[in-house]
Amino acid sequence: EMRRASDESDDMTFMRLDRQFNELVSQTARNEFASRAMGLMHGLSRRFWYQHYRESGDLPLSARLHAEVAEAIAKRDPEAAAKASDRLLDYIESFTRKTIEV
Repeated sequence: EMRRASDESDDMTFMRLDRQFNELVSQTARNEFASRAMGLMHGLSRRFWYQHYRESGDLPLSARLHAEVAEAIAKRDPEAAAKASDRLLDYIESFTRKTIEV
C-alpha cells in the first residue's frame, strides 16, 4: 500500500500507513519504554512532515523508503532492514535540513 501511495502521490494514505507502520514496529519491539518514547516522537515527526513536505519533501521517495523498511522486516532480513532504515533516516535528515534552511 505504501508503494501505491507513492505511485499516486497520495499523502493522506501515506500518513495513515506511516502511523500504522510505526505502531506495528513499536509493538513488535516489545519494549514499553522505547515504545512510549518513540510514540511521542512519531507524532511530532508526522506533524512536522505534514506541515512542510510540500515545500521540501518528496512524498514518492519517502513512501518508497518506508516500504523498503517494511518489506525487509516482513522478509525477516535484519541486514536489509537496517540498510533500508539507514536510507530512510538519511532522507528524513535531509528533508529536515532543507526545511530548516528554507
